[in-house]
Amino acid sequence: MHSLRIARKTGIAIAWLMAATIIASAASAQDAAKADEGAIKYRQSLMESVGGDMASIGNILKYGLPLTGNIVVHAEGLASHAKLVGSAFERKVSAGRTDAQPAIWEKADAFKEKVKAFETETAKLVEVAKAGDPAALGVQMKATGKSCGGCHDDFRKPKEESFKRAGGGDE
Repeated sequence: MHSLRIARKTGIAIAWLMAATIIASAASAQDAAKADEGAIKYRQSLMESVGGDMASIGNILKYGLPLTGNIVVHAEGLASHAKLVGSAFERKVSAGRTDAQPAIWEKADAFKEKVKAFETETAKLVEVAKAGDPAALGVQMKATGKSCGGCHDDFRKPKEESFKRAGGGDE
């Protein structure tokens, strides 16, 4: 009888331990999923900021807007954001509501080179913008755009495969 009670208590203790382990595993999986979602959302908002500054400079130049003084601020924003791109992709998340391709992590050195080129071109853009030469600014904007697009060509899903195009746009 005594050994039956010990066995029953041991069984209950094991059941509680297993339940605690399952709950902890589920919480850990939820934490990982939340972190993945956060990483994706962060990357997307960072890229929207980059796109916004690129578009703003482009619109000032294209339409001859009397906002040339703003170009330096947008260029500085681009240069600052360029420095964040590499860290935005440290967490490997290529599934779900993202256009990031696995090649970012499979070809990490090539990705880092592209990011470094973007950083270099945005830093040059700041200097050219400060100098105020519209012709040089146009040339540097093209170089900056090319360095930005270089990452897109190799490391972003094609537009046809974009999660936004597949009905998974922003919420």
